[in-house]
Amino acid sequence: MIRYLLGSTALLGVVVFGASVNAATNTPTPTMATPQFKISGQTSFNSWFFRNKSIYLPGDEKNLPCKRQTYGRGQLFTMDDARLKFNVDGKTDRGMEYGLVFTLDAGSFAERNVREDYLYFGGSWGRLYIGDTYGVEDTMAFGGFDQLGGTGGFNGDFDRVVNFTTGAPRSVNLVGETSRDTKFTYLTPRWNGIQIGASYTPRMEHRGEMEINSATSVLPKKKPFGTDNIASGINFIHKFASGFEMALSGTSIFAEAHPEFKTSKAKEVRGRKNIASFAFGGRFTYQNFGFSAEYGNNGKSLEFKGQNKSNAGQFVDFGLSYIWGATKFSTGYYYGWRNALGAHNKDDLFSNYKRVKAHTNIVTAAIDQKLAPGLGVYLEYAYYDMHNKAAKIEAKRRNDNVGDCGGFIGGVPTNKANAFVIGSRLVF
Repeated sequence: MIRYLLGSTALLGVVVFGASVNAATNTPTPTMATPQFKISGQTSFNSWFFRNKSIYLPGDEKNLPCKRQTYGRGQLFTMDDARLKFNVDGKTDRGMEYGLVFTLDAGSFAERNVREDYLYFGGSWGRLYIGDTYGVEDTMAFGGFDQLGGTGGFNGDFDRVVNFTTGAPRSVNLVGETSRDTKFTYLTPRWNGIQIGASYTPRMEHRGEMEINSATSVLPKKKPFGTDNIASGINFIHKFASGFEMALSGTSIFAEAHPEFKTSKAKEVRGRKNIASFAFGGRFTYQNFGFSAEYGNNGKSLEFKGQNKSNAGQFVDFGLSYIWGATKFSTGYYYGWRNALGAHNKDDLFSNYKRVKAHTNIVTAAIDQKLAPGLGVYLEYAYYDMHNKAAKIEAKRRNDNVGDCGGFIGGVPTNKANAFVIGSRLVF
């Protein structure tokens, strides 16, 4: 029904637009300005120093190839967030803005070479984005991550060197977040500081020219996914006469859930609960000080059907920053928690798993120094403390759904990690 509704809306828009063009055919056509072409980009060089308490991700003990050694302690050089962005921006004689944005991932092992590829149209009626780009669940949300420097703190690049605990929340993204999957997004004009937006993604994990695959997740490590994904957002921004600025946001995601496989050689393929998640956030700045906070709740999104004692988790995050001259100091804190699957009864009934708490604490701090326009260096630190006593049980359940060790690596019940990074970034 949603697809037909959106399709009808798009068709109506085409008809209205075509009518306005035909009505103007009897008048002289003014000369339009040539669209402008612009290239921008960025890259970062990072030197990491790290120590993980948990070094191995243990797989099935009877299937040794499933075991994988990961980072313990040491040093690592990485090139991160490397990309080139191409913009073509134009404007019609009636004042409508339009353009193309095409961004290439320049990393040596980029998951996909094309990072973003979308068209946009804008005017007094609002703004429309169609293609491979972020949805309103990302672009309209405020949170602690807004203040963080360096690589982005708990929302940065520490996944390069930290071994994460199975089933312990660690992301500021809501379950159902569509990243840059192909979508349709509309934003209203901002009125008295208020803006409303919505994004529609027919199929998560699908981007650009990829073939449709409704029977299985298309990711190398199979994960549950969603269809008919609708994200909504509303935010409010106001700057007071005193110079104090306040920004508030609310975002949500709803989608139909699908398991990793519809048919497979897995021992038992279990369905997943539909996606329903939401978040509230705020950003506050005064002179050189900034503070942001966010609360997110994922409900039971993508949890196994028939299991009522587990959930997808909640989280809170905070960020604080202070800028003096060309220097910025920032610090942040993230706490995520969820009800995980625990010990089961003697009959191993799926619905009788007990509830166990899984949680994550992250503390980050960074100092950024601007050296020249577009050029800066930074020093950043992060501490991770993650626990999930039900990690092995949850790993087994998910591995049963995937059916082979190539799709999932076994459970890790705990890890504490310290990581430092000294980096430099060039943005042009």
